[in-house]
Amino acid sequence: MPDKDQMTSHLDNAMYGPPKLHPDEQRTYLGTFRERVSLLMSIQQLQKTEYLSAFQAELNAHPDYQVIFNGHTGMTALKPYLQIAGQLQRAFTIVQDDFYGNNPTDSGLVVVSKTAINQYPIKVEDKTAQQPADEQPKPQSAQTTFWTKMKKHLGL
Repeated sequence: MPDKDQMTSHLDNAMYGPPKLHPDEQRTYLGTFRERVSLLMSIQQLQKTEYLSAFQAELNAHPDYQVIFNGHTGMTALKPYLQIAGQLQRAFTIVQDDFYGNNPTDSGLVVVSKTAINQYPIKVEDKTAQQPADEQPKPQSAQTTFWTKMKKHLGL
């Protein structure tokens, strides 16, 4: 009986390939794991090109990261991102297996590290929304310090 289990396992591996570790996670992150992802953009966000500067800033901040593109997106949407990756001389891969989705909400590109980085947040809309919020409180807190209130009170 154990020989039959080994035989079916061997045949399954030959026909379908070895089983993948966390296939849903690899499908979402274009063949890599969540812990390696630095930036995630959907196909819909790639087609709008409003996050080009966020993509370029991420590549500038991390010169050793590489980019994985979903080939189902189409070359017209990928062209500006491919040009940025080429200008910055970053390694990139285009995956086009049926395993990866082609719905507007599926992953369009991921910026990944070779090792685990566990960065939060990774979605581009969360990262860009977080940056202006960090910048705005700084000038307000500088205006409301004790010394600025005293100067205003004394008329200086």
